[in-house]
Amino acid sequence: MKNNLAADFILLQLNDALFPIGSYTQSYGLETYVQQNRVTDKPSFKNYLQANLRHNLLYNDLLMVKLAYIAAQNNDLKQLEYLDQLSTAIKPAREIREASNKLASRLIKTIQSLDLPNLQAIYLDYINLVKNQQATGHYALTYGILCAALNLDYTASINCYAYAQVSAVVNNGVKLIPLSQTAGQQLLFALQQDLVKCLEQLKNLEIHDLGRSCPAFELRAMQHEQLYSRLY
Repeated sequence: MKNNLAADFILLQLNDALFPIGSYTQSYGLETYVQQNRVTDKPSFKNYLQANLRHNLLYNDLLMVKLAYIAAQNNDLKQLEYLDQLSTAIKPAREIREASNKLASRLIKTIQSLDLPNLQAIYLDYINLVKNQQATGHYALTYGILCAALNLDYTASINCYAYAQVSAVVNNGVKLIPLSQTAGQQLLFALQQDLVKCLEQLKNLEIHDLGRSCPAFELRAMQHEQLYSRLY
């Protein structure tokens, strides 16, 4: 499946906003920033997106996808168990942990319904750990394992995931602030170079870089649970 059209289509489907895992329902603290008038317009939203990408997404979800892909490729179930434990430990906000668990659960159920060919055993081994409550199940981790188990190209897998995550936040911000759809597309385009730099930096990151502290984002996620009104 590597480097062929079928693999490209699978990656597009997995990262499509319409893929039914419920990612569109999560704001990951952005709604708090908006209600606190910290993100109010296009420039402040761009600052938020850049900071979130460089200091949060890079050292958490993107690095977890990388580590999961490598461990699955090496058929290292013990390492995947350890990464699952780390995934829980590096998410101090309950809302973020629960979102990761729910997205993983829906991803697993949807994949089961697709009957994907050539799915390597390491993915099923990890899923069995989740089913038997020996592992919690986290979205970035499950995605990375799945891509490796399908022998999808690593670079394409991580690029599609990174873009999908940023695109989802932009889509939510456009609704929350609110901004025009055109402004959202302008922001996505402007962030391309930031994405390129982060993905270059990701190449040099290892497991000891995982979960670097980003307290502002974590605090806003905790505060989000207590907001008077919420869309996400």
